Amino acid sequence: MAPTPPPITNEMLEDCLQAVHRLESEGRPVEVAAVADFARIDAATARRVLADLESRGLVANGQPERVALTAEGERLAAGVLRRHRLSERLFADLLGMPWDRVHDEAMRLEHALSPEAEARLAHLLNHPRTCPHGGPIATGAGGPASGTARSLYQVPAGRRAWIQQIVQEEASLLRYLASLGLLPGAEIHVEEVAPLGGPILVRLGEARYALGRDVAANILVREDGSPPRPERARRRGLGGWFRRRLRGGSPR
Repeated sequence: MAPTPPPITNEMLEDCLQAVHRLESEGRPVEVAAVADFARIDAATARRVLADLESRGLVANGQPERVALTAEGERLAAGVLRRHRLSERLFADLLGMPWDRVHDEAMRLEHALSPEAEARLAHLLNHPRTCPHGGPIATGAGGPASGTARSLYQVPAGRRAWIQQIVQEEASLLRYLASLGLLPGAEIHVEEVAPLGGPILVRLGEARYALGRDVAANILVREDGSPPRPERARRRGLGGWFRRRLRGGSPR
């Protein structure tokens, strides 16, 4: 007798919506395997979730290997992503968690925020424009403005660029990039691009690093002479307030 498949939860629905939204915005193929990987469910469950989303009019082509958001699906997915990135800011800027850990925490909190809590959190954070990894945060009135960023592996040799966003929020990749100083806002110079899919040699200050194409593909950069400024919550004093409250101390 075949085991009973797990029930589809609201968290699964929102995670898969967010996955499709992210993949579309990054220009990557929206395949069931990629959706399942982001939502941390197996492919069979992802297919069931996508079929459910299709029945609700939120995605088109829910069962084949490529799916797309409808207009209503895009609106709801953008809301989930906004709550996710605001949550990442909360954990990074006010609670002092390292940037390689905030994604997992935000994956849980994003489902619990009510509209009022979301609005209060955005106000508390002074309405940040990006998450700690450089991803744009949509406003309450619409989606994030798209920039002129492209993957680092597309930048030719001899060009200068500024890191705008790390699109893959996998913890080991984030730790590796942080150890090299390859963070949003950093200025880098592409010195060499090896042929046939070889590594890219970049200079950051006086340091030089050879990056594989798989790593470079996850780094979005801008070359328009307007370096993005890394953000932190401007009410930094509240970080200590939150930590004291969490430890049960006096807020003072």
